[in-house]
Amino acid sequence: MSLELGDHLWYWNGRISWDLDIPRAQWFPGSTGPTDYLGHGKEIYNYVFHADEIARGRPHMRGLEGSYAWLNNNPGNLAGSAGGPDLGQYPGKFNWQRLLIFPSWEIGFEAIALVLRRPPYAEMSVLDAFARYVPASDSNEPVVYALAVAAAAGVSTSTRVGDLDDDQLWHMQAKIIQVDRAVAGDSFAYNSPNLPVEIRALLGSSRFTGCYRTT
Repeated sequence: MSLELGDHLWYWNGRISWDLDIPRAQWFPGSTGPTDYLGHGKEIYNYVFHADEIARGRPHMRGLEGSYAWLNNNPGNLAGSAGGPDLGQYPGKFNWQRLLIFPSWEIGFEAIALVLRRPPYAEMSVLDAFARYVPASDSNEPVVYALAVAAAAGVSTSTRVGDLDDDQLWHMQAKIIQVDRAVAGDSFAYNSPNLPVEIRALLGSSRFTGCYRTT
């Protein structure tokens, strides 16, 4: 399979998979649940290929480095589908649970504003938008977030998101990425000797179609 910019892969013990999720049944026969890696969870890594770096993390392990938001340059953890709206993401590239992958953190941050400017969020109040984007059912506090953003933006929580100007909307974007808590992982140059030999073999083959720095 040819590597392209925006691709991701899972790596464990010399094995590589392009699946959205870790191929648990294949790699760990006898696993009894979606988070059961038979004691090998810390040995599994997710790599994402960007133009100027290869990002690596262990986003499947709670509290470890390299969250999906960081790996994917997707601070709002925006998900999508094939043929979905163009938010600046790598076309057709997805990570776990169809999370979008962006070329840079700045583009990913701006994508949050593009989503909030569209239905259904544009027609919602600040409070209702937070309740949908970061719901209380996921252990969030949308009322607290909405109050903080409204105070910073100088509006009420009943203000329509579509009525916010760019500066006011920025406060909403900033709160969303604070809630999603991106955690940095490791960054490698494409010629790094610290990459697994199997990944270096992929990068060194003529099948790789991305544009990357070699020095």
